[in-house]
Amino acid sequence: MTKRILSALALLAAPLLAQQGNRPGHDNMEPVVPENLVPPAPLLSAEDSLRSFQIAEGFAIAPFAAEPMIEKPVALDYDPAGRLWVCEMIGYMLDIDGSDEEKPHGRIVVLEDTDQDGKADKRTVFMDKVLLPRALFVYPDGLLFADQESLRFVKRDGLRPVGEPVVAVKDYIQGGNVEHRANGLVRGLDNWLYNAKSAQRIRRSGDKWIVENTPFRGQWGVAFDNSGRIYTNNNSQFLVGETIAPNLLEGNTALDTKTSSAVRLGSNKPFPIRVTPGVNRAYIQKSNGYGENTLNPETFKLLTCTGAAGLTIYRGTNFPSEWVGQSLITESSVNLVKAMKVTESHGTLKGEHTYPDKEWLASTDERFRPVNIYNAPDGSVHLLDFHHGIIQHKTYVTSYLRKYYTEQGLDGPGKGHGRIYRITAKGGKVEKVPDMEALSSGELVSFLAHPNGWHRDMAQRVLVGRKDTSVDSLLEQTILGSANPLAQIHALWTLEGLGKLSAAHITMALNAQDPKVIVSALWAASKLPPNEIAAAGPALIVFDPKTPEQSVYLGRALGPIATTAAFQRLNELVNTSKDRFVTAAAFSGLDHREAAFKAAIGDKPIDQTLAGWIEKAGQKKKGSSGSTLKGDALASFERGKALYHGEAACFGCHAPDGGGVIGLAPPLDSSEWVTGKPELFAKVLLHGMTGPITVKGIRYETPAGMPALAGNPMFTDEKIADIMTFVRNEWQNKAAPVQPALVKKLRAETSSQLGRPYTEKDLR
Repeated sequence: MTKRILSALALLAAPLLAQQGNRPGHDNMEPVVPENLVPPAPLLSAEDSLRSFQIAEGFAIAPFAAEPMIEKPVALDYDPAGRLWVCEMIGYMLDIDGSDEEKPHGRIVVLEDTDQDGKADKRTVFMDKVLLPRALFVYPDGLLFADQESLRFVKRDGLRPVGEPVVAVKDYIQGGNVEHRANGLVRGLDNWLYNAKSAQRIRRSGDKWIVENTPFRGQWGVAFDNSGRIYTNNNSQFLVGETIAPNLLEGNTALDTKTSSAVRLGSNKPFPIRVTPGVNRAYIQKSNGYGENTLNPETFKLLTCTGAAGLTIYRGTNFPSEWVGQSLITESSVNLVKAMKVTESHGTLKGEHTYPDKEWLASTDERFRPVNIYNAPDGSVHLLDFHHGIIQHKTYVTSYLRKYYTEQGLDGPGKGHGRIYRITAKGGKVEKVPDMEALSSGELVSFLAHPNGWHRDMAQRVLVGRKDTSVDSLLEQTILGSANPLAQIHALWTLEGLGKLSAAHITMALNAQDPKVIVSALWAASKLPPNEIAAAGPALIVFDPKTPEQSVYLGRALGPIATTAAFQRLNELVNTSKDRFVTAAAFSGLDHREAAFKAAIGDKPIDQTLAGWIEKAGQKKKGSSGSTLKGDALASFERGKALYHGEAACFGCHAPDGGGVIGLAPPLDSSEWVTGKPELFAKVLLHGMTGPITVKGIRYETPAGMPALAGNPMFTDEKIADIMTFVRNEWQNKAAPVQPALVKKLRAETSSQLGRPYTEKDLR
């Protein structure tokens, strides 16, 4: 009882900042888990923590590194020698109030397993005093890394930085708190670096950084499968996969068709092995007077994930072969790692839990905070355990969670702990890890056929980094003569990375036996320079796709050929396939060639959707970006833009381009909810909204509701009006600006709605 009273007193004395997570009307925050069922949360050693784990049969888990060797790890990259370069985000939530978060406590360290016994035995601090580092990528001459403010590059001499870091890419970090800032820097099959919580992809060319737009995706972590498809997630969705290779559907600069191939894979139900009162809104239960349950009222365990984080697609050789292509996803709030089986059928992806009613790995240790997971060089996986009592950022901590954290003693210690675990299949093969940088280029080409995905990726990465074109003939021989489809695919993309991909290489690969090699060849064809595209034209025009997936990639490849024969073949493909991805891919490839396409087709019928997009492209209908606003209205627009991408962090759910995020939030661009009656839009912003919701005839199921702004004193009438004016006049939207007086009037008229988000039925 004394403990409860002290906690309550501490709560009363707490700074208001820590209560930002409270929602209007959520006054009943009584615990719903009986106190006698809540186990203590002591700080355990790494060895003692092992006894808290339940791992699937046939697997073993052991510490690769633990404090003081590692502290609060969140992300890593491997160098060609297999060393782990790790971001230590030490400054995250040093106490319940997030004190000193603005100070650079973080480090980037290098861990080595010099005797290859599966345990780190050497630690080198590469850089300290880094502000909340969250992503990194190792180059032979330097390190690219993301901190809380920007993306930076620092030169290096071995494990020693040279000079001061410089900003590599402006605006890589765009607003939001630490939970909603870009991260990733994961290299794809196509030689680009991809990110989560971002709409940018990055590539290095000499001393320059090339930045391209890419669909906004994910929240924490990025992964790829053997075909180069991208996988992400967000805190309330375990896994989202994209059926089509990244950027294949987004090549037309005149118009964004909003065609997404992203699909949610599997259900979002977790299976923790202990009661889970330590989630931010565990008080939301029917027994407390709310309309839904956060926890199962019988088991007191979380019903749907709320802290899904870093993930990987297994591509190694240590696990049984049937595990290749399966996903492993961390859930930090309820101490588990989920296995998700991903299957492909007729070009579409599906997912299901590998274990229908339990997890691949779960723990009763509440301080076990898995936040990221990686394919390790030896074929195992490395699991990053942040190992910190507090996992919720101060921006969202509710009074309920503050009380729980302090009562459980989870509010300390603030630093000094962290683990990286190595998980292996019992009896599985463990690969020796060569120093890839020490191998000759010819030897590296042979590694493109290695069964371990890490070895293939690193061989391609080192070859591209060397710019050694002496291996062109070896790569061509791999495309022509290898019986290994994965080697053929990597050979294609190595040539692309070297700038040596030609029409001849595409023609070779189109004759491959494996359908995935052909898909990769068609994808790579879109990367050819103009003269090589023309040379590849005859082979592409007569190519007969054998699968629906090949039709999509062929649709993208034909447009840039820009001949009458290519345009006519493209039109025929679109009309016969009647596939929305083929249509979108065709339009993507027609960038700046729409008029020539129409002229080549003449009076032949054109797919209605494609024709509509071509017409809009001809009108150059792009985002208005407030161009029609003047004076006070334009000033309001600019303030709203800053709020959308910053303080309000609207982009985190609705994306920087207003296109929404699959499974998380609907689009704002071209939404009737936005450009219709301003009163309707204002009500949603003031009091929030829960799904499902229909936008332009499409039904969106959203796991989380739109948060209310009315109860947050930070959002004044003027700020809400500014956000509305911006959103109503950005992208393809065009509607009258909104005055603060309207928001003030509606705030007063709807005060009884406080704490009760609207539904679609309430507002239609």
